[in-house]
Amino acid sequence: MKKFFSIFCLAALLGLLCSACGDNDEPDTPVTQNLVSVHVDESDLYFVFDIDKTNDKATIYMYNIQFAPRAPKMNLRVNVPASLDSDGKTYTMSGTNLVAEMDMPSAGGWIPMEDEQYQLKNLVCTVSPAAKSYSISFDAHGGHFEDSGKLQ
Repeated sequence: MKKFFSIFCLAALLGLLCSACGDNDEPDTPVTQNLVSVHVDESDLYFVFDIDKTNDKATIYMYNIQFAPRAPKMNLRVNVPASLDSDGKTYTMSGTNLVAEMDMPSAGGWIPMEDEQYQLKNLVCTVSPAAKSYSISFDAHGGHFEDSGKLQ
C-alpha cells in the first residue's frame, strides 16, 4: 500500500510539473494607465484618460462637459491614437473628425454622435503622469473647447 501511495504521489507531481511547463495560449493583457483629473465632486467638469500603452491608443472620458453657458452638461468619450513622447514622461493624443459617444443611460449606454456638428475636430491632448498634469483642446458644436489642470 505504501508503494502504491508513493507511485500515486510521484505521478501526481509529474502531472503538475508537465501542466506548469505547457504553453500559455491566453493573450497578453494590455498594459493600461488610468488617470483622472482633479475635481471636488461628481458634478464638476473632469476627465479620465484611459491609456492602452500596449496598443498606442487611449479613451478620453469627459464628464459634465458644457459647450455653451446654458447648454446641458454631457458625458462624452472618444477613442484616439496615443503616443509616449521620447522623454518617456508625456502622452500625446490627437485626431480630427473624431466621433464621440455620449452617455445616454435611457438609451442603453454610450451612443455614437455621428452627425458632423458633434464630431471633435483638431483634438490635441497631452497628459503627463510624472508632472500630474493635462491639457486638452478641440473644436466641436461650432465652438472651441480648452482646459488644463492637475491629475489626482
